[in-house]
Amino acid sequence: MKPFAETRLLLVANFRRDIKKIIIWLVGLAGLFVAVAYKFEGLYGSRQQIETIVTTLKSKAMVSLFGPLPHVNHLTTAIIFAGEMLIFWSIFMVIFNITLAIGATRVPEEEGLTEMLRGGHPVGRQAPLLAAILEISIVDLVFFVITGVGTQLANLPGANSMGTWLLAAALSIVGWAFGMFTLVLAQLFNDSKNATMVSYLLFGITYLMRMISDVSDQQLTWLSPLGWVEKTSIYVNNNWLPIGLYLVFGGFALMIALALNANRDIDAGLVAVKPGKATNRFLRGPLSLLVWNQKTTSLGWIIGVALLGASYGSIFDSIGKLVNDSPVIRQVLGTGGVMHAQKLQLLSFIGILSMVFALLGILAGGMVTNRLYADETRGYLELVSVKPVHRTTMILIPVSYGIVLAELVLIAAMFGMQAAGNAVLKHPLAAKYFWQSILAMTPTVLLFLGILTLFVGAMPKLRSLTWLYLGVAFVISYFGKLLKLPDWGLKVSPFYWFQKVPVKTTDWTAWWVILIIALVCLLGGVIGYNKRDLRN
Repeated sequence: MKPFAETRLLLVANFRRDIKKIIIWLVGLAGLFVAVAYKFEGLYGSRQQIETIVTTLKSKAMVSLFGPLPHVNHLTTAIIFAGEMLIFWSIFMVIFNITLAIGATRVPEEEGLTEMLRGGHPVGRQAPLLAAILEISIVDLVFFVITGVGTQLANLPGANSMGTWLLAAALSIVGWAFGMFTLVLAQLFNDSKNATMVSYLLFGITYLMRMISDVSDQQLTWLSPLGWVEKTSIYVNNNWLPIGLYLVFGGFALMIALALNANRDIDAGLVAVKPGKATNRFLRGPLSLLVWNQKTTSLGWIIGVALLGASYGSIFDSIGKLVNDSPVIRQVLGTGGVMHAQKLQLLSFIGILSMVFALLGILAGGMVTNRLYADETRGYLELVSVKPVHRTTMILIPVSYGIVLAELVLIAAMFGMQAAGNAVLKHPLAAKYFWQSILAMTPTVLLFLGILTLFVGAMPKLRSLTWLYLGVAFVISYFGKLLKLPDWGLKVSPFYWFQKVPVKTTDWTAWWVILIIALVCLLGGVIGYNKRDLRN
């Protein structure tokens, strides 16, 4: 039998399975990108508007988040647009491609679908992997066309066709390259959990390398695969070299994945897995079983975000240099005024990062909560149900664990940032500012986990709406002011109500309202789970 036999049939099956997910992602990523492009001229079309935003984007804090702006004397609306969107949308594209790659390879093997197809149909050994490669490539190509055409029609001041299509190509190819690399990891590890965890870990390392080099020495950004996308110099030099690097990187990963796939068994990985004990005290109940299964992933999340927070904290001394290095500002404000201005800049930066860390906490806790439905569909809960375990207990255990993990992730990130930040500052920040941010973001964390619990418990097929709302809410809060959204649009996001903490005090009315809504959603999820049938 030919190794790629029936690839076309599997590709069609993949699209039928993933079409809803793909449409949601493309509407969210490509649609929102084009919508921002159409609105951008009205926001930053004049010279005065551009000068206002440039001062902000050139600060060390914004460079660490968005990357540096090109070094040119005349910045245009198009250059500002590319500078704001490039890194942020690249992150979304990488996450999308990692999700798609794992879902098209590891998940079908775990569910036994791949074995069933190859055992009962004339499907080639390499056909499932090639179908996954083609699916990822086609989706990224569609994103490239939508964003390229949409941005071209937006006709931003200072834009040119070469730069517009380079921008679309850069965002598509960075996601594709990381997707191909994820396929390599899918061959190495024998389950989706480890493959996903290592994929995000390595992606996080490239992000940290890019962030630190952008703030310290931008030539070192070439060492980070994520940083290559910045070197395209869109609408300035329109450098296509990074596109070639991504093609080589992704193509090389593609060939490695095919080679590894040809030499492993179905539902097996090439990395040896340490066998567990036949009997173990951690397998006596649903709570101990969950803790045992999640211990490595949870520890990885906590250590990873602590390092991420420390990385941001390590640049605290650079954030206030814009104030310190200005003789005019020093003369007007005096020493005390300069210190106060620098402190406000740092506190504002902490407020922005608290949203990022809350998002990561929600993702970590949400993955645990979502395991309840994943285990249900795979039949794992039937093994637990042989014991007299109440439905309420079965849902509260992963939900409670997810909430605790989300809070620990948020706390670890904030205090990792505090420890590293105070180590480089001449005047350390008090711990109360970090605790204020943690406390302010707690209802938002609980709200999203509550919404996810409601869907998992009562309407599991709609649980993806939680992630859609989370993405929209985060983008609104992150870009809302830059995009000059109306107040009612900003208030749709629960992040909005607390993003200015610790610069300002917490809005306790909003805090309690969001907390109550979160608790109602949690209760609704528990009630719904007790009433519905499993696998329904």
